[in-house]
Amino acid sequence: MTQVSGDPESQIVSQTFRAEAIRALATGIQETAFTTFAILIAVKHFSLGPSAKAAIISSLALGLIGGLFVVPLIARMGWKVSCAAAGVQFLSMLGFLIAALSENSKILYMAGMGLGMGIIAMAIPLQTHYLRENFPESRRGRLFSISILIRALSAMVFSWLIGEYLDEDMSRFTHVLLLFAFASGAAAICQFVIPSNPFDEDVKKPPIGQSIGWLKDDQVFARMIAAAMAMGLGVLSANALRVDYLVNPVHALEFDAPTTAFITGVIPSITRLISTFFWGWLFDRMDFFKLRAIVNAVFFGGILLYFASGDKVVIAAGSALFGLARGGGEILWNLWVTKLENPSQIAGYMSVHTFMTGIRVLIAPFMGFLIVSFANIPTMVAVSSFFVILSFVILWPLVFKGKRTRIGLDQAKS
Repeated sequence: MTQVSGDPESQIVSQTFRAEAIRALATGIQETAFTTFAILIAVKHFSLGPSAKAAIISSLALGLIGGLFVVPLIARMGWKVSCAAAGVQFLSMLGFLIAALSENSKILYMAGMGLGMGIIAMAIPLQTHYLRENFPESRRGRLFSISILIRALSAMVFSWLIGEYLDEDMSRFTHVLLLFAFASGAAAICQFVIPSNPFDEDVKKPPIGQSIGWLKDDQVFARMIAAAMAMGLGVLSANALRVDYLVNPVHALEFDAPTTAFITGVIPSITRLISTFFWGWLFDRMDFFKLRAIVNAVFFGGILLYFASGDKVVIAAGSALFGLARGGGEILWNLWVTKLENPSQIAGYMSVHTFMTGIRVLIAPFMGFLIVSFANIPTMVAVSSFFVILSFVILWPLVFKGKRTRIGLDQAKS
């Protein structure tokens, strides 16, 4: 196959792909903490209240917000981008180790899980930057989708195994947290060996946080961020209740650990597994805005089905749609900024994207739990649906403007 001018060397592509594939095994294990076991342990062992549970879920937001400041900091220090990402993963490992030592200390558990889960997100803009450099544009979506496939398979298998392990004895949760720590360390090693360079000189000059000004200068970028904000508030507020809805006696379902792990971990992982490569193929070929609208519609269907009734089959169908949408949404969320015109500013744009994501991740779980505390599940679903529909309204003007391969400032001004 002839190498396209400007594409990375095949050796760099292969080395990066292998490291990312191995890292995907570890991140699949980490993912089960986010999707299921952080809250399952919080409810079953620590009996934490709504605010504490929302705080654990929202810890991810701190890392996402921190990405806006990490990128210029790493740039000024002159570190290789992939090595900096590895350092963040090692800090995550420390957090999970702290949580594993918590025993019956609620504060220590929350602090450790907050660090372990939250700090990971700081590396996302760095990851997007080295993937933009090391994967060719014509195959970037497909190569990244393979990593997601591996991660989904890993998450599916470990969701089931950990669920069965904890169902026998919930006090074993410390072993699970040690597994999360091991996975973070393995992920760090994988990123450390990925070839990358320090940021270009033009990335080092702007003051920390100045990239947030692109929201004013680039109208298309700003509209995308606004649509993502509305969509995120709708989906994340509902998503925060997925585990609690199944296990909390208040909602009258009280599913056991294996059933909860199967519905919240295994089923969505299966649908991600079978759909992700197709989503990656679409990302490389389809207009981004139309693809974004399709993924949003699948998320909407998932919310409506999951919370429509207490029937396990209907809940499972909603969970399957969540997984299907996540297969596409994860590719779009991680890679859409790689379609921007200026390659050297990819990490900067991504840091703005993760910063705004962090804001909604911080707000949405509290919003979901608060609505349910003062009202009920149907009210929460109605509020979530409103924000999802609002995202369609914001995105609509961009959907039918013809095929674009790049998103740039010149388009916003035209």
